[in-house]
Amino acid sequence: MESKAVKDFMTLYNVKEEDLITPTRFSGEKEFIDSVEKDYNTDKHWAFEIKKEECALLVIDMEEDFVNPEGKLFIPQAKRMVPRLKKVIEACRELGVPVIYPTHTIAEDVSADFYEYWEPIKDGAIKEGTPGTKVYSELAPLANERIIDAKHAYCSFAGTDLDYVLRNLGVKTIIISGTLTNFCCESTARSGYFLNYHVVFGSDINATDSALAHEATLRTMRRGFARVMSGEEIIDSLKNGDTLYNEAIETRNRLTV
Repeated sequence: MESKAVKDFMTLYNVKEEDLITPTRFSGEKEFIDSVEKDYNTDKHWAFEIKKEECALLVIDMEEDFVNPEGKLFIPQAKRMVPRLKKVIEACRELGVPVIYPTHTIAEDVSADFYEYWEPIKDGAIKEGTPGTKVYSELAPLANERIIDAKHAYCSFAGTDLDYVLRNLGVKTIIISGTLTNFCCESTARSGYFLNYHVVFGSDINATDSALAHEATLRTMRRGFARVMSGEEIIDSLKNGDTLYNEAIETRNRLTV
């Protein structure tokens, strides 16, 4: 009996039974599809250990225009997740984990093609110097918390001093939170990985405008970029040690004996 993953694959790509190929590593393409599907849903908690003294929390684009219901680019799920994100921010503050706020701003001379893809931005959303670019009031940064407010691209590293700030703080692991999951948050996670940071991607402290797009990002992160964890799991790892890592290592060791 064909699995749902195989059926979905064949439907999406309009592949018929006779079109299936036999990859060298597998008895058939159906086995290959099921193996890959399992990998997309397997958390690689053994990849690295979370050590609170090496971490920083990135709160990406949680701005008035995105989170406030009256904002010009309002994302309902971003507003809905604020209580969960606040708990993670508060835990980081309590433990001395730096909290950094990259905020997306657009002006005429740094607009790239944003005006073509996003009508609200063309109409003034997240315009540089406007109240809509401020961090959402319920998540207001403390006086000693860094705001990266010259972010003009999806990626929080592109054209900003974020990498310098993180390295100066001795950060080796970045915890990704914010909005939109599949744009600025995913872009930042990818670049962070390319810069040799360990990446933790919050499953329920990132938000976007499409549940399907959110899940697609989590699958990609899990497969090859990041440890995907809930806000509560992140808090527990910071406060009590990385039990998920330890359990994953023990399991792998048992399986390889």
